[in-house]
Amino acid sequence: MTTPAPPQPRVPYVIAHADEVAPQPLWFVRRPLGGMRLAYKDPRRGDAVRGVLRVRVLTTRRGAPQWRKLNTLRQWRCMERLRCQVCGMAAIDPVTGRIPWIMTDTAFREIPAEPTGGLTSAPPTCWACVPEALATCPRLRISSTVCTVARAEPVAVLADMFTPGPGRKAISTGEHNVEISLKDETALPYALATQLIVQVHDLRPTTQG
Repeated sequence: MTTPAPPQPRVPYVIAHADEVAPQPLWFVRRPLGGMRLAYKDPRRGDAVRGVLRVRVLTTRRGAPQWRKLNTLRQWRCMERLRCQVCGMAAIDPVTGRIPWIMTDTAFREIPAEPTGGLTSAPPTCWACVPEALATCPRLRISSTVCTVARAEPVAVLADMFTPGPGRKAISTGEHNVEISLKDETALPYALATQLIVQVHDLRPTTQG
């Protein structure tokens, strides 16, 4: 008798897949009030969000899962619409109105001026998916705290940085995952955003997990 293969773990909604990579025809254009900004040679609606150019990706969920990478569009969707990073459904607790969130040492940073808040690039996780996430994700087994938050607001991005070259060519500076405030009008024109960072408020640890 052949032993059945163990069930494969579910690929979280936010994880990138190998076939979701898209061309990035980048260059620099002149800004109306002077200076240069990064742009696509074939502009499309939705390229620039919250004042910053966003990396283009597909959302087909085809190809091998890239477990260490997040799909940019799905990550932004989870952050802005408060969707669960595992199932993609609404993460807000319908009873309390609070948002379950698994915080880790690598994706959460405290804010000295706000002891009950902080910054994170990891999306929320609904209560139904919290046990699965804690049981299957190696990173969460290293360091994680299950919390709830009252609200979250976009405040920054993680981005790759570019500089203008000959013929307005976009040349990578070699800087990746640079944290840039959405208020930083000096750096944003040279950034290609990959992840959205939110500030969470009224962060409360729970006994779950």
